Amino acid sequence: MMKLRTKITLLVCSVVIAILLLNQYPVSMSLKQTVMKAGASALMDITTQLSSSLSAADGDFGKDTAVLRTLARQAEECTNCSGVAIFDDKFRLLYSTPGLKPDETALKKYKDELLQGKKQYDIVSEGKSDSLIYAACPIYRSDGTLQGSILSTLQYSSNHRELQKAQRDLNAMTVLVMLIALIFVWDLTDNVKGTMFNLEPVEIAQLLVERNILIDAVRDGILSVNQNGEITHANRTARLMFEKAGQPFDDGDAGFVTLFPQFSLQNILNGNQPIYDNERRLGTDSFYVNFIPIKISQPQHESLLVTFRPKQEVVRFAENITGVKSYVEALRAQMHEFNNKLQVVSGLVQAQNYTELETYIHGVVHLKNRELQQISGKIGDPTLAAFLASKFDRASEQRVDLVLTDRTELLGRLTEELLQDLILIVGNLLENAFDALQGCAMRTVALEIVETTEEIYISVWDSGPEIPEKLRENILEYGVTTKKDGNGIGLFLVNQACERYNGYITIVSEAGDGTEFTVHIPRMREEERHVPGIDC
Repeated sequence: MMKLRTKITLLVCSVVIAILLLNQYPVSMSLKQTVMKAGASALMDITTQLSSSLSAADGDFGKDTAVLRTLARQAEECTNCSGVAIFDDKFRLLYSTPGLKPDETALKKYKDELLQGKKQYDIVSEGKSDSLIYAACPIYRSDGTLQGSILSTLQYSSNHRELQKAQRDLNAMTVLVMLIALIFVWDLTDNVKGTMFNLEPVEIAQLLVERNILIDAVRDGILSVNQNGEITHANRTARLMFEKAGQPFDDGDAGFVTLFPQFSLQNILNGNQPIYDNERRLGTDSFYVNFIPIKISQPQHESLLVTFRPKQEVVRFAENITGVKSYVEALRAQMHEFNNKLQVVSGLVQAQNYTELETYIHGVVHLKNRELQQISGKIGDPTLAAFLASKFDRASEQRVDLVLTDRTELLGRLTEELLQDLILIVGNLLENAFDALQGCAMRTVALEIVETTEEIYISVWDSGPEIPEKLRENILEYGVTTKKDGNGIGLFLVNQACERYNGYITIVSEAGDGTEFTVHIPRMREEERHVPGIDC
């Protein structure tokens, strides 16, 4: 993966190389033409000046070759003149620069024009590298008649010093610009990468995608608010929570002030301290809200991260994870059963039917004692036995026939941690079974708890409908439920408690045969708690 600095550096170098190539060809040609036009203009001036000097000689023009040669050599010594040829009025050659005889083609081209007294210059390319500049100018007598003509020459080649100097200067300027640009690029990339925490663009894009997926996967509502109070991002859970609370919003209309009118965004940002677990009411529901200010120094930028979760969900989760819900349900069932019996007792007292009252009380006590003896004979721990007794009351309240199988036997000593986990497991499995039977004609639940030398296994079977196969694979995961108003916490906690002992859960569910959850808890871990470590 190519880095940002490398990409920008290569881009600048490519641009400079392209400019250098343009300097060597199109720009170089344009520069050469400019220089040659300037040279042609200078050659024309030299030729015109020589013509004026020869005109001043007048009568001596054709006879005094010394004067002719002197004036011609003065012109030849000029930088922008390579040679001079002087002709009389019949276009006969009177003087020519030694070693530089005029080209026959040029003589034919300019002869008629010079005889007519015309003045001009022309650039002729003789090859890829050399060019010739001709300047033609007539010579007049004082009376205005044509006395002769001059044909001057200037030869340009690819190694002409002026052209070479101009090309070198242009290339040097281009390289200098490249070096300055590279310095700026280096500084720019340092600033950019510092702002981006030394991450490359590809890494930033990957982090952005991962962040959005992660935020949407979180079960808490999450909002990102800029310093102007505008919501820049809201995850899926946040939208659902606000819609459920009666405050639907979209990014265009909703803002921090609209959703949290009781808070000052500026005060939270200036405080620089997160605010956790602030209970607030949004719409019709209560939420625990967290405000976390975020500040970036380079460049200076402020924003606010808001997370929230419904209070009802937090309380429900706490009840499940601590086992409080199981105790509350058990107490409520016992209270309901007690109220029913108390009403019968109250009616008999009011009717003053004391004989029937005594018989009823003895019957209730006998039934309860027999039920407790049946449970206590199979379950050794009194706390777990009392809990199961309350579940029988709960089943009666739900009009469910709860059966404790004959094979049930758990007489061994239980640690406090294992006892609490068994209450959590049995309580959640039984409550799920009771809920599954709602609306069913046949309502039967069978509970079996068996202790062997290797494990404790708990089996809960109900006669309800089967669990859909697509849910069976992940029903133990958090949030997965078959209930319409369920939260998917109960079986998740059962699975967690089972995993603490390296146990496992099996599920069998078929149409017409009901559903059975079996939890296997190895005794190995529980025993290891009481075995001292042995050094090998």
